[in-house]
Amino acid sequence: MNDKQIECFLQTAKHLSFTKAAQNLYLPQPAVSRYISALEEELGVNLFIRENSRHISLSDEGTLYFNFFQRYFAELHNIRKMLANTTNHIRLGYNIGWNVSSFLPKVVNECRSEDPDFMISFECLGFRDLLQALEDKHLDAIITSSDYVEGRADLVRYKFTSIPRIVVYSELLPDFDKIKTAADFASYTFYMIDDPRVGELCQDIELLFRPYGFVPRFTAVPNINTVFASVENGLGVAVLDGWYQGIHHPGIHYFNLNDHLPISIAWKRNTISSSIDMLYKKINEHFKSID
Repeated sequence: MNDKQIECFLQTAKHLSFTKAAQNLYLPQPAVSRYISALEEELGVNLFIRENSRHISLSDEGTLYFNFFQRYFAELHNIRKMLANTTNHIRLGYNIGWNVSSFLPKVVNECRSEDPDFMISFECLGFRDLLQALEDKHLDAIITSSDYVEGRADLVRYKFTSIPRIVVYSELLPDFDKIKTAADFASYTFYMIDDPRVGELCQDIELLFRPYGFVPRFTAVPNINTVFASVENGLGVAVLDGWYQGIHHPGIHYFNLNDHLPISIAWKRNTISSSIDMLYKKINEHFKSID
C-alpha cells in the first residue's frame, strides 16, 4: 500500500469516476484502475461496486476505507505542516529595555556546550509587538510578562521566575530626596506606555498604591523610551520592573514595591524545536539553582 494508491482511491471515490480521478491526478486512466485494483487486493475487499465501466459506487467496505483514508491524509498534512515549522536557529524576543545579561549569556553558553550547532539571535520589542512577531513567525519564542500570554491556547508557555516591581524616579524630580515610602509618590504623575491593556494596567497599579491612601495620576505615552525620557527629565515617575536597564543610569533612583511580576517563555504550539526545549530547560535550571 502506498500514497499513490490511496490518492487514486480517494479521488475516484470523491467523483465516482475513474476518468475524473485520472484527470485530477494527471495519470492515464488505466494507471488509476491498476492502482485501485492493487489496493483492493492488498486490503482483501472490493472498494467499489462496478455496474459498468462508467457507473460505479462505493461498497460498504469502500465507504469505511474512504472515511479512514480522508482522516489519514488530513493528519498527514497536519504533521507535515508542523515539521515544516521546526527550527534549529532560535529567534528569541524579549521586552525592549530589559537587561537579561544576569542569566541569558550563561544559559546560551550552556546550550552551546550541550549542542555545538545551537544558534540564537535576539530582538527587543514592546509587549504587544512581541506577541505579533510570534504570531507572524518573525520570532520563534519570546520572554515576556506572564499576563500577556495567559489564556492563549495556541501557545506553549512556562513561567520561570518573578522580578520585583519598582517605582523609578530621577534626581531632577522635585523633592526627590524626601521620598522615603510609597506614599511619598502621591503628588507625582505616573507615566506608562499606551497599550491596549492600559485600563487593566492602571487598575493594577492603583491596587498597589491603595494601601498608601492615594490613586496615582496617569499619563500614557507611545513607548518605553518616552516613559523613561519623562522620568529622566524629572517630569514624573514610572512603575517598571527590576530588569529595566535604565535604573542603572546616573541620577536615577528606584523604590521597591512589595510586588513581583511573573515572567514566562512562550512559543507557538505548532512549533517543534529541540533547541527551544533545551533553552527553556536551561533557563528553568538556572533560576531553580538560585532560588
